[in-house]
Amino acid sequence: MAMTDQEQKEVRSYCAFILEKHGFDISPSDPIIPALYIIHKEMQLNNQNNKAIGELIKEASTKINPTVFHFVSPGEAFRFQLGAAVKWIIISLPILILIWIGVWYRSMIYDLDNARAIIQASDNVGELFKRAKVDEKGHYFIDFTAARKDSVIHFREFEKLNAKTIRVYLGKKSQ
Repeated sequence: MAMTDQEQKEVRSYCAFILEKHGFDISPSDPIIPALYIIHKEMQLNNQNNKAIGELIKEASTKINPTVFHFVSPGEAFRFQLGAAVKWIIISLPILILIWIGVWYRSMIYDLDNARAIIQASDNVGELFKRAKVDEKGHYFIDFTAARKDSVIHFREFEKLNAKTIRVYLGKKSQ
């Protein structure tokens, strides 16, 4: 679509006026004016489209019924918060009870495992107690024979009686 000379002159004058309004000093005969005019018109159209979209969004948001609470009488907000707290308590209480039952059951099973380990170890401890002796000073001791081959057993206090026997002191007899 071709423009007449008069339309081109008006467009150039209008663009120069707009640019001068925003602080740009460009003469109406400058060849950049038509491109600036096209950009200006595109931006105007873009602004109009944005306003139309904004209106559509605003209209759509009025159709959505958002939950708005208006507390008019005194104490109404407190009762609302109290209701929310009661709701959370009702929801979380069964969960906490289930967690507590799970922990209790786990500890019960763990205690049973420990009791089984103690019962199984008691046979070995019973054998050690059968071998315990008392010397003339009242000290308890057990005589061990030296291990053969490459086995090594670490003791805290012991007395070597001969090449194959050591004495481990377990404590003192109470009187």
